[in-house]
Amino acid sequence: MPKLLDQNQFCENLKEVTSVNIISKRKFHPEGLFSEQIFGPLKNYTCQCGVYYGSSKSGGECKTCKVDIVNNNVRRQRFAKIVLPIPVVNPIFYDLLISIGGNNIKTMLDTLMKKDDVSLYKDGDDYVCVEDKNVPEKVKKWEMIEAIHELVVGLTNDNVKHGNNNWKIIKDNLHLLFLNSVIVLPPDLRPAAKGIERNSQVIDKINRYYMQILTKKEAMRNTNINISADKRIFYSYFKQLQKDVNELYEHIIEKLSKKEGLIRGNILGKRIDFSGRAVIIPDPTLSLDECCLPYAMILELFKLKISKILIELGRFKLLNDAIDFIDKCIEFKIPGLYRIAEEAIADEVCLLNRQPSLHRLSMIGFKIKMSMDNVIKIHPLVCSGFNADFDGDQMAVYIPVSDEAKEEIREKFLSTKNLTNPANESLTTVPSQDIILGIYALTSHRILNLENKVEFKGKEITEAQKLFNESLPDDYPVIDYVVGKRELISILNDIKNKYPEDVTMHVLDEIKWKGFKYSTLLGTTLSLDACRIENSKTIRNSLYEGDNILTQLEKVSSDELENILKKNFSYSYLITSGARGSWEQVRQIVMTRGFISNFRGQILATPIKHSLLDGLTQQEFFLSTYGCRKGLLDVSLNTGASGYLSRKLIFTCANLQIHETLDDCGTTDYLDVHVTNLKKAKMLVNKYCKVPGYNKLVLITSENCEAFIGQTIQVRSPIFCKSENICHTCYGEAFRNMHSKFIGVIAAQSLGECNTQLILRTFHTSGVAKMNKDEEMKQLDIVSDLDSASKLLHLRKEKEYKELVAELFRVYNSNRDIYHVHFECVVSQMMWKGNSRWRLLENRDKIVPDYHSVQSVPSKESWLLGLGFSNPKRHILKGIVHGGLYSGVMDKILCGEEI
Repeated sequence: MPKLLDQNQFCENLKEVTSVNIISKRKFHPEGLFSEQIFGPLKNYTCQCGVYYGSSKSGGECKTCKVDIVNNNVRRQRFAKIVLPIPVVNPIFYDLLISIGGNNIKTMLDTLMKKDDVSLYKDGDDYVCVEDKNVPEKVKKWEMIEAIHELVVGLTNDNVKHGNNNWKIIKDNLHLLFLNSVIVLPPDLRPAAKGIERNSQVIDKINRYYMQILTKKEAMRNTNINISADKRIFYSYFKQLQKDVNELYEHIIEKLSKKEGLIRGNILGKRIDFSGRAVIIPDPTLSLDECCLPYAMILELFKLKISKILIELGRFKLLNDAIDFIDKCIEFKIPGLYRIAEEAIADEVCLLNRQPSLHRLSMIGFKIKMSMDNVIKIHPLVCSGFNADFDGDQMAVYIPVSDEAKEEIREKFLSTKNLTNPANESLTTVPSQDIILGIYALTSHRILNLENKVEFKGKEITEAQKLFNESLPDDYPVIDYVVGKRELISILNDIKNKYPEDVTMHVLDEIKWKGFKYSTLLGTTLSLDACRIENSKTIRNSLYEGDNILTQLEKVSSDELENILKKNFSYSYLITSGARGSWEQVRQIVMTRGFISNFRGQILATPIKHSLLDGLTQQEFFLSTYGCRKGLLDVSLNTGASGYLSRKLIFTCANLQIHETLDDCGTTDYLDVHVTNLKKAKMLVNKYCKVPGYNKLVLITSENCEAFIGQTIQVRSPIFCKSENICHTCYGEAFRNMHSKFIGVIAAQSLGECNTQLILRTFHTSGVAKMNKDEEMKQLDIVSDLDSASKLLHLRKEKEYKELVAELFRVYNSNRDIYHVHFECVVSQMMWKGNSRWRLLENRDKIVPDYHSVQSVPSKESWLLGLGFSNPKRHILKGIVHGGLYSGVMDKILCGEEI
């Protein structure tokens, strides 16, 4: 953790920058801020004379220009110093004094530092700062630097005597109160670049502060008067030099934080070696764990490996010649290296990433195949993890270099190792659209000549049903009903839970082939004429009879209207199968658009009676633009807010882990959960609960979960776990399938991925009204759900943990299936008392927890996160005073500890 640096000791062996000039004779000045003699060469192993010595001479020095012969990376690492002509107050020590001592010491220090006719004397136990003429006679007084030193020493000793622990830090570091030297950062952290105009330079602002200090130093050196003998002259130079050092300090701190700062600016968004990017297209011929990369991209990514093969084959003798030939093949698209490239990628793997990377399924590993097309080809079933479609989406590809990285991808990242969604343990490789339509068409006998009865596994079924059952494992029960999306996903999830990965993969590939085949044979083509429904006008008019808007709203969204559409709409099988579309869309296209909301989310009293098939009137078209524009605006305005909320959630939960061996922490506290419906019961699966009449805890499973509907049950929860790393009983059995100990990050990603979906859903509904019967005339708007989630996570209203978990579950699970335990993990991280987690306090039953916003939790646990995202100066001081409190994952990595 951060400590006060002894700058004078740190600077002792550093080389000194003495010249204000940056350039001399068209080269960097040997004693300037960018000196090659001080900071190292601009080019690898090349001195300032321009002579290249090579790595064999590394460690030596050019005898002519005195530049070290080393790699130019040292210009990122070497510090220097500027020796100050007079000592100045250490800015960080000054801030530390004020943070501990408060405004009183600030006032006195500022008086002594900024006024040149002030002295310090002691009146009893108190120090007094007054003008020189007002100092009493025969009283010992202190002036200038001595006055500042005496004030700090005196106040420190007094406060330490009174047992103030924070002042011990000041006492232990009193020798750091004044600076005799200023550290000069390595040149690569404060670059100078050529400007647009001829012979002009663009210099980082930090260099200007160094130049100001050097200029003042030069001026003081050229002064003939004894500076320390004349108080006014001394303070004139002291104040100028102190101001420059303070501004330098403030600017360096500013460079640490914010989006463009050194911490965040150098972590994300950087170019990575061995990476590429291209548009994606589907390729059903690939296996589930394969992707296909362009030939030109493979030549670039595996250039070194292919060069080595070319040299081994005797095609070239020098590496540079082989690389030049590969570059020509890339530039002119010469396929001559196709076979060699295939050999190079035979055992290789890669990572594919589609942004925004909202959860762990956004980066998946694949074995590599190759094609001459300029696109990345992926298996159609891996799209749901990436949230990808093929309307121009792009993906990035990363190649692992080390053997350890390759092994990790094969063991943890391959798509076949990530068939389970951590949010709810459902299958991630879910068939959709064409595949579902093909399977539905096959099992509902829409494909001709497959209706004959045959015997299969001792059961009589049709040929079509037999074709589908042949895709399933040999010992799986016979399916003799129509299979739509819901049924297919249920069957596949069942197979995933009961069979090994290779069996699941084989079933998925078989389903894929048959789905595509029979949806192609079905040959569905949409026609506007075929969409029309008889008596649609009569039905429409009956919806809007009477003046009661609530009645009209209920009729428009009623089951009766949906049943009429099911019977009469020619393409109803598209919706019934789950392949595409919804009955609400059908109603808008063929019957009536219905009621819409304005940009405030209020439902307009005037409905849009016509359908899109009939065409809207001018007034109806104008009214409908409200909702469409609202949808577009919500997407553009709220996606950023949603992403930032996800980021804060992840940082809040980053340090929550599950214990690798602890089965039970022994807590006797339970979370009361009211199981309202089957969906909530299913989201409690794998949790342990207390059941009256049983001595042992009962595990909630998919078989017994329905028994708990309508009851309030007591579950073991991470909110009450007494172990720093959550025990298995408090978390539940879901851990067994996670293959990760970072359960906090998994929980945050489960919620965070849903945040963005809440926003995007508005765009697709285009402002069409959905009525909540409990709240009169209030729009059931998707964005209001995101707003509700944001308020809960930022705690704009005080709530208890029980209510907080229930509300978060209600908001998020209205659109997605997310395990209940993930909400418990998030809430447990929001509960604190002082600087400790509430659940870890020994007498917590007598203490009311404080609930912190996800905005403030990261800085309570991690000094590094606080520094990068919040007020950096405050966190530097906080880290010095309370360094031992931080135990975050990132801080442990920074200190070289195991996580």
